[in-house]
Amino acid sequence: MATEDLIELIRSSVVGADTAIDGPFGPRRVTYADYTASGKPLSFIESYIRDVVLPFYANTHTETSGTGLQTTRFREEARSIIKRCLGGNDDEHAVIFCGSGSTGAIDKLTTILGIRIPAELDERHHLTDHIPSKDRPVVFVGPYEHHSNELPWLESIADVVEIREDDDGHVDLGHLETMLVEYRDRPLRIGSFSAASNVTGIITDASAVSSLLHRHGALSFWDFAAAAPYVAVELRSPNTHGDDYKDAVFVSPHKFIGGPQTPGVLAVRRDLLHNRVPSVPGGGTVSYVTSFEHHYLRDQEHREEGGTPAIIESIRAGLVFQLKETVGPDEIRRRESAFIRRAIDSWRSDPNIRILGNPDADR
Repeated sequence: MATEDLIELIRSSVVGADTAIDGPFGPRRVTYADYTASGKPLSFIESYIRDVVLPFYANTHTETSGTGLQTTRFREEARSIIKRCLGGNDDEHAVIFCGSGSTGAIDKLTTILGIRIPAELDERHHLTDHIPSKDRPVVFVGPYEHHSNELPWLESIADVVEIREDDDGHVDLGHLETMLVEYRDRPLRIGSFSAASNVTGIITDASAVSSLLHRHGALSFWDFAAAAPYVAVELRSPNTHGDDYKDAVFVSPHKFIGGPQTPGVLAVRRDLLHNRVPSVPGGGTVSYVTSFEHHYLRDQEHREEGGTPAIIESIRAGLVFQLKETVGPDEIRRRESAFIRRAIDSWRSDPNIRILGNPDADR
């Protein structure tokens, strides 16, 4: 299908596009302008789920039945699609479905890294006070983080350092390097930045930031919640891209077109997943259990998805990633750039509108 025909199919398939609501001046057609918060469902994706996936639905923990095996294959294919779309590979990267957007993905990773003490225990026994400052991790965050990329770190044992913005509204690389040097003796240093501001839309130079972090021995984490539907997400490998790679990315597929009712996604380098106990120990995480001992799965993806997962939701996530890849990030950026330029030019001409952030910065 030609790109223009596919775009038109997407537009005509938005569920609720012609919905009207009653207001103080009578019925008005709904104008949905909140895609930064959530995308809208697409009828052809929902039809595929209803007609192709649901008739064979079964629990993925049961692979001895035909339906269980088929559902498992659907879900694992979705995982593979997402990993490919994020520029990952099976040897170096794990894709873990996390339930509640980027918030769930970041929470999952902080638990895996073992850097958060339960608040009740900490208050009762003052455990954090027993950790010397020099032994605590440090997390560098940007000037325009969503709460999902701040609160989990603030509630951890790490010291959180906010990197200021430069004159163009980007992460100040000079300030970041100064802080990396200042905290060079910490045992674990993490940079966790938003790939784009969900307020101004200004895009962070992820390549420059990641390269700087890695040159100083820090990890590079990225919150792509606002950006992923519109830009290419490239995990990359240090074997092929030097310092320009990402150690983990957090994605909220519900923000994609067609994405409602999808789980969060954590894509992370496998060499960071060395926790002895899964973040959620339970059903689906073990290979052997008796009253006296148990052994967790060696498979790093499935051992971190305890309990019956969001099966249909995960499959839907694979479909929306595949749709984005089919349209193409370059085509999406081309169209988005044209829309942004029209909007900013119009707003600039109105003296009553103040544009937040540098209006000429890349969005």
